[in-house]
Amino acid sequence: MPRRYETIFITPADIPDEELHTLIERYSAIITGRKGILVKVEKWGKRKLAYEIKKHLRGYYILLDFAGQTDVVNEMERNFKIDDKILKYMTIKKEDAVDLKVLEAEINLPAKETKPEEAIVPSASPEKTEEEKDSVAPAAAETSG
Repeated sequence: MPRRYETIFITPADIPDEELHTLIERYSAIITGRKGILVKVEKWGKRKLAYEIKKHLRGYYILLDFAGQTDVVNEMERNFKIDDKILKYMTIKKEDAVDLKVLEAEINLPAKETKPEEAIVPSASPEKTEEEKDSVAPAAAETSG
């Protein structure tokens, strides 16, 4: 039974787009070449690193979500170690056993589309719920005595 994994790897932020695409293709090919199933690839973009890694303060984050045997992870991590374009990587196991039918359905689902206006603009007059009103009132009463 294949297992479900997520791998995040970080490249230097100044990497050209064609090199980034080549890296993603290379690691996707490792997954599919070892009979793994690539569920999704997410480019998280350029972000500030928590600490300096190999003299870099910013990195480009990429997430690979896939299912496969442990040899897929071993081969990917072996390649990450010898690839000088990879600053850091981490693989986590999400599930011990994956149902292939469920996985195929997840791959074929269209990504949720959110309207940018809804995600960015909060409502003009936020109303407090009764719980929020009650939780604020006792605190104000205690400090005014």
